[in-house]
Amino acid sequence: MNVVCPQCNATYRFPESRVPDRKAFFSCKRCGRRVTIEPPGLQARPEAPRNLPAAAAQTPAGHGSALVGAFPEVTAFAPEKYALDQLLLPDKKGRFNNRLNKFKLKLLAAVQGTMDRLLDPDEQVVHLAGATAYYPAEMIFGNGWLTLLYNRYIVVCTNKRLVAVNTDYKMTKPTHYLFQFPFNEIKKVSRGLFGSRLMLTRKKGKRRIFNGIKGALTAEMKRYIDARIDPSLALAADAAPSENLCPSCFAPLGGGLSTCPKCHALFKSPRKAALRSLALPGWGDVYLGHRFLGFCEMIGSLIALGVACSLLLSGKTEDLIIGVVILLFYNGMDGLLTLHMGKKGYSLEKGQPRKAPLGRLSASQA
Repeated sequence: MNVVCPQCNATYRFPESRVPDRKAFFSCKRCGRRVTIEPPGLQARPEAPRNLPAAAAQTPAGHGSALVGAFPEVTAFAPEKYALDQLLLPDKKGRFNNRLNKFKLKLLAAVQGTMDRLLDPDEQVVHLAGATAYYPAEMIFGNGWLTLLYNRYIVVCTNKRLVAVNTDYKMTKPTHYLFQFPFNEIKKVSRGLFGSRLMLTRKKGKRRIFNGIKGALTAEMKRYIDARIDPSLALAADAAPSENLCPSCFAPLGGGLSTCPKCHALFKSPRKAALRSLALPGWGDVYLGHRFLGFCEMIGSLIALGVACSLLLSGKTEDLIIGVVILLFYNGMDGLLTLHMGKKGYSLEKGQPRKAPLGRLSASQA
C-alpha cells in the first residue's frame, strides 16, 4: 500500500501485513505533516452516528468534524489562515481534547487579532508555542525575575517565517514588540540540551533564543523549520536582517528609527526613556509601558534616596561621597537598563493607531 504526504508528496510504501485495520496517523519525515493511513474499504463501512454540538453542522471547509466536536471555538479561525490539521493533533488514542491542544488554543486566541492582520494572503499559521526570552544584561544588572514579566512571547510558525509576538505574563494578549525571522534568513535551528529551547542561528544578526517551551512544541517546530531552511543559500551582501516589525502596519524595519517610514507611526524613544529613568528610576519604564516594573523601581529609588540623604545630612565628607555614589550608581544603572529595554524593539507612542495597510511588505519582500 502506498501513502502520499499531501504537503510535500513524499511516498511511503507499507507491506500489506503492516497496514492497520483502522485509520492511523504518522508524521512525514520530510516536512513533519501529519499523514493519514486509511485502509482499503474503510470508507465503505457505515459510521455510527454521533451527537456532535450544533457548531459541527456549520463546520467550515478545512476543519474536521472530530476537531470541531472537541473544540467548537475553532470555527472562528479561517481555514485559509490557520492550518488546524497541523496545529491541533490528536493524542495516541485519537482524542483531540487533550491538554496540549487546549494550551495551543489559548495561545491562538491571544494572537488571532494580530495574525489575522499580519498574515500575507498566501500565508498560514502551522505551529506555535509559548516562550520566554532571557536577556543576560537585564538578569544580572537589572531587576532579575521582574524583567521576565515583560519578556513573554508567543512564537508563531507560518509557512514563510517565524513571528514572535510580545505578550503579557499570562500570554493572554499582545503587548509591545513584534519580531519576524524569515526562513531564508535562518541558518540553523536547535532545541537545546533538554528540548525546551528554540535557538535560531541566523545568517546575519545575533542568535535568538526562546526558552521555557514545551518539548513537544519545539519538536514540531524544529521538524517543520528544518524542512524549509537552506543553510547553504547565502543572503545578498547588502541584505540587512528584517527582524523588527512595525507594530502598526507590520512593515519590516531596520534599527534606530523614531517613525515608521511606511505608515509614519511614531515609536517610543529609548533615549527619552533612559533620560526619564536617569532623573527618576522607574519613570522611563512606566513610559515604555512596563508599569509594574517601573513602580517597583520607584520604591527602590525612594529607599536609595533615603539612605543617601541620611548620609548627606551626617556632615561627614566620606558619608557625603558615599551618598552621591549611591544616587549616581542607582540612577545610572536604571537609565542604562531602560535604554536597553527600549532598544529591544519598536512600541507605539500613546495614541498611535494600529493599522495594517494592504500594501505592507511581506516576509519574502523584506
